Amino acid sequence: MSKFSGLWKRLKSIKHIEVIIAVLLALIVLLVYFSSTAASQGANTQNMSSNASYTSQVESKLENLLSKIDGAGKIDVMIMCESEGVQTEDQIPNIKSAVVVASGASDVFVRLEIIKAVEALLKIDAKNIEVLKGEP
Repeated sequence: MSKFSGLWKRLKSIKHIEVIIAVLLALIVLLVYFSSTAASQGANTQNMSSNASYTSQVESKLENLLSKIDGAGKIDVMIMCESEGVQTEDQIPNIKSAVVVASGASDVFVRLEIIKAVEALLKIDAKNIEVLKGEP
């Protein structure tokens, strides 16, 4: 016990020990803050890449399916997801809108069929789906 009391006396004899301790505590707090911030940024980057991967898969599947609609022709699809909040790995992003470019979109019936299919598959309102005529 005498070793600790001797150490304590030596620490107390140091001038401005409070300032030194405060600086050390501030450095520890900053180190913890920046390490946790870097970890969360890494997680956000991973979530963004997994969201992009999910989006690409959905777009590809939609293009494949919609191109099978009679008269639709060549199809390109782009979907937009909500970016609000932090997504975890097991959550799928909420799709908020879709744009479909189809070479057969000048036919009103084909356009309506595409809208119905996208609406049903993505569970989004028809007002959030845009079908445009593309090059043949």
